[in-house]
Amino acid sequence: MPQTSWIKLALLASGISVEPEFTAWFGKTNKYVRRRNFYNDPNWGPSEGPAPPQEIRLTGQHRVTVAVNDYGNKQWRLTWSEETGPVVTSECLPEALPVSLISNLNAISSDPDLARVSNLYGGSALAFFSPRACYFFADGTGCRFCSLDGTARENDEYAGRLRYEEVHDTVAKVIATDSKAVNQVMIVGGNERNLDRGFKNQLKLVHAASDALTETGVADHISVHLVAMPPRDFSLIEELGDIPNVHAGFDLEAWDPKRFAAIAPGKHADYGQLTILKALEKLRETVGPYRAHSILIAGLEPAESTLKGARTLASDGISPIINAYHSDRHSALGLSIRPTYQHLAEVASGLQELYDKYPIRPYWKGCGRNAMDFEASHGLFRGLIPQFC
Repeated sequence: MPQTSWIKLALLASGISVEPEFTAWFGKTNKYVRRRNFYNDPNWGPSEGPAPPQEIRLTGQHRVTVAVNDYGNKQWRLTWSEETGPVVTSECLPEALPVSLISNLNAISSDPDLARVSNLYGGSALAFFSPRACYFFADGTGCRFCSLDGTARENDEYAGRLRYEEVHDTVAKVIATDSKAVNQVMIVGGNERNLDRGFKNQLKLVHAASDALTETGVADHISVHLVAMPPRDFSLIEELGDIPNVHAGFDLEAWDPKRFAAIAPGKHADYGQLTILKALEKLRETVGPYRAHSILIAGLEPAESTLKGARTLASDGISPIINAYHSDRHSALGLSIRPTYQHLAEVASGLQELYDKYPIRPYWKGCGRNAMDFEASHGLFRGLIPQFC
């Protein structure tokens, strides 16, 4: 059986067909985390039945977390039977691959108020998404891969901004019942027109999470992770330096300047790629080398361009986050482009070389369902690239 890290890349490239047998079984249990639509909806198949899980864990030689993105391709299938339980099957594998599903946090399962403001992301991150709207969509310049415009409009109750008290109290309650299930708190969201005001609001939520972790005595091993648009006033970034065990990122999305402008037209017009790079330098100076991060999305540009960007970031003390492009039915790109397995494998191999050379720290601590970072941090992309079907 090939190593699960490579199988993850095959699943991210081709998608996983959620079979009726799995759906029928999954619909009978409320134990596991279901898809939260304000993140994304990469399920392009029939919408009948219960929402599928956001992710599964492949339980072979190494357990890795992978997204359940159903693009209608039957090459890889998520199914279930009394004999096997949930498994991934494919003609590309010598046998069925057992998978495990992720149980929800006790605090979230028992408290609708907590479920309204937070969710369990990737099986180990307590995630807050705020604001659940983005000003770029007002003038049609939203990032071309982003689903937020469609999901925010379909789910108006998700479009608000969270308050300090909501995040603080949620973190405290989750730690009281589920501290062993969480290894990071994640703050992410859309963007306000006034970037400085928006960044200040995000800082309040980071403080809320950090304060709760400190008060409950777990701040040394549960980190706070922020991804946001950088502010125009770089001095605001300095406030992150006062927060213990913090990671933060400003996302570039694509390295090639022309692709950046095409993929992220709002960021290009309102802020610019060079300014984001300058903000990343300030962030690195503030939070420390390799605790500053930036996403590059594999599949939106040639693999060599993504790797050039990752090498430049890593050599500058910034940890690259490499996500595989995942199609979303609400996004402008949709299924118009798809990265191949070979493309993702080439990027993963190059990323592995960087992890072997630099002290890069993965942004996702095992919860990056569309990412390669955690696997590379464990050396799981070394060696020859295995070939599937």
